[in-house]
Amino acid sequence: MHEEDYNEALKHTHSGGTMDLHALNVQIFIKMHRSDYAEKQLRVMQEIDEDHTLTQLASAWLNLAVGGSKIQEAYLIFQDFTDKYPMTSLILNGKAVCCMHMGNFEEAETLLLEALNKVSDEPQSISLMSPDMLHLLYQLCLYYKTPYKKSITS
Repeated sequence: MHEEDYNEALKHTHSGGTMDLHALNVQIFIKMHRSDYAEKQLRVMQEIDEDHTLTQLASAWLNLAVGGSKIQEAYLIFQDFTDKYPMTSLILNGKAVCCMHMGNFEEAETLLLEALNKVSDEPQSISLMSPDMLHLLYQLCLYYKTPYKKSITS
């Protein structure tokens, strides 16, 4: 009913106050294709705590949305998460998206398959995965002419 009603969402989140709400605003602005507003929201987060995990994650999201040379910066943020935290499907998926943008499809496929395995091992993490992940995996399988079902089960 209210799906993709970003203006309505912003009415409830724009007051900010917490890092969670600021990060949500960054996501909303990215969905609206307003990277300029997302950048402003990210600057607010950086003023509060530049090293906060959500600030770094929002920065990676924005870098992915902007694209170009920012993809490498996003990849480095996800790589830093890999060094600091246990590997999750969110981190794996983020790194995979970066790899795809950089043309490294083999690494992306490996990361996506690992993320799929994480989801089956940790069902609660399924909500963190990108909804496009299976489609991207399918496209990678087509690219490499790998049977889709075989890739997922191996």
